[in-house]
Amino acid sequence: MKKVKVFEQNWSAIALATVALCIFMSVASPAFMSFTNMQSVLVQASVTAIMAVGMTYIIIGGGIDISVGAILFFISSVFAELVVSTGSYPLAFFVSMSAGILLGALNGFLSIKFKVTPLITTLATYTIYRGMAIHLTEAKNIPVPRELGYLGNGSLFGIPVPILLMVLVTIVGVYLIKKTRFGLYLRAVGSSEESAHESGLPIMRVTILAYLIGGITAALAGLILIARVGGLQSDLGIGLEFTVIAAVILGGTKLSGGSGTVVGSVIGAIFLVLIDNGLNMLNASPYVYDTVRGIVLLIAVIVDRLSEVRKSRELIKSSALSIRNLNSG
Repeated sequence: MKKVKVFEQNWSAIALATVALCIFMSVASPAFMSFTNMQSVLVQASVTAIMAVGMTYIIIGGGIDISVGAILFFISSVFAELVVSTGSYPLAFFVSMSAGILLGALNGFLSIKFKVTPLITTLATYTIYRGMAIHLTEAKNIPVPRELGYLGNGSLFGIPVPILLMVLVTIVGVYLIKKTRFGLYLRAVGSSEESAHESGLPIMRVTILAYLIGGITAALAGLILIARVGGLQSDLGIGLEFTVIAAVILGGTKLSGGSGTVVGSVIGAIFLVLIDNGLNMLNASPYVYDTVRGIVLLIAVIVDRLSEVRKSRELIKSSALSIRNLNSG
């Protein structure tokens, strides 16, 4: 059986940073490490973590999706409107999840079919999806029935449902990226689309599937979120896409694509919530939260870039050494 070397994992850095943050905050505020607070942190992180799993696939494949927050809002709007108009929770759930699949797949199709930069494509669909949701609900706040509340506030075997769903999505996410042909193809496409094309890989199908997964996770996260807050609000999901992307980058997924880890993305999401929670316990001004998150993200991007430069230099040195050996021989 192959041993897993923890400190050689892509997520080891964010894991160590999370442990260090917990130690620091437990000293600054003893209540920080209480069972109640840690459970609250995991519940709060569940929405971002679930979406981060989907975003990990997209970024590994060489793309990015700015529209996931808008997908979350649109799906939540569709669900709320259907529940109010039909009274059928199963129907609303089925239609909402199907819509999430469709919107995610559409992002992938537009990006790969028309060769438009994913950033521009999803920025456009962000506006479209959010505009559609606003038109559908007329920017009204819509309460949801108590039955849905279980999805965001209920518990099973004493464990909050959002945490269970986060764990389940993480396990499935790890399996798909590590144990399936799709995961192998996705990393190949993200590393070099040209090489993947020359190898005959189904680039369009792989890309669409990656964005489709992003749509599913955004839809599920949306239903959890409206259950937690008790209904649809017109500002739901605004800015959430940047938090999700930050979690993925912090978790060790390369912005350039080809390499990443679902576990790291989930830990990254938890890390970001721990920062907010810690600042709250220290009675810091709420206006500094975004600044702190931005600084953390900037550091992660710089580290990612330096890592890429270091690997490029090592590759050049290795190639030069091989050439010298070949010539001397």
